[in-house]
Amino acid sequence: MTRIFRIPLTLFCLIVLFTLPQLGSAQEKETPTDADVLIDFKDKAETKRWITVNDNVMGGRSKGGFKVMGQKLIFTGKSNTNGGGFSSIRTKPQKWSTKDADGLLIKVLGDGRTYKADLLTDNKMRRIPIAYRADFETTKGEWKEIKIPFKSFEPTLFGSSMKGRTRDLDKTKIETIGFMIYDKKDGPFRLEVDWVKTYKAANQKGNG
Repeated sequence: MTRIFRIPLTLFCLIVLFTLPQLGSAQEKETPTDADVLIDFKDKAETKRWITVNDNVMGGRSKGGFKVMGQKLIFTGKSNTNGGGFSSIRTKPQKWSTKDADGLLIKVLGDGRTYKADLLTDNKMRRIPIAYRADFETTKGEWKEIKIPFKSFEPTLFGSSMKGRTRDLDKTKIETIGFMIYDKKDGPFRLEVDWVKTYKAANQKGNG
């Protein structure tokens, strides 16, 4: 028991953050109106603002990483369910202009697998960050613009939903934005991201 409590807090947090439940698809049909760019990849220096976290932090065997090429973020690797089963990338903490938005709008080229959009805020439970995540589906070989409403992001901790036990996502407190592959499948994956924007839904108030 003594050795368990000597695990560095940073490593412990990573284990908690990336052992996740499967969530329902977050896509909606209404057409967004106003959209503001949060992230694009016209500058290769954008890679300096991203990090990779794979299931190696908990003894897993998945491989993954990212690069910027042709003004696109390319997230690739190979998932292995004999272990954690996930690979992820996310931005370093910073402030985002999300106060007046209803959700994220992303343009991606996928491989037919299901990915997760990943947000962190200042919300913690016993010093462990609450992770807010929502699924989105891709179509192999097809560019898609996908809306992910802020209201669809579900709080998770220790691989379990924390809905009703902690506060819902506060869109004004978002610190990191990321992507994860964790669909309980083995094999190679590839997700290209053109940009990440916020959107304001038609005929709706921005409740997040």
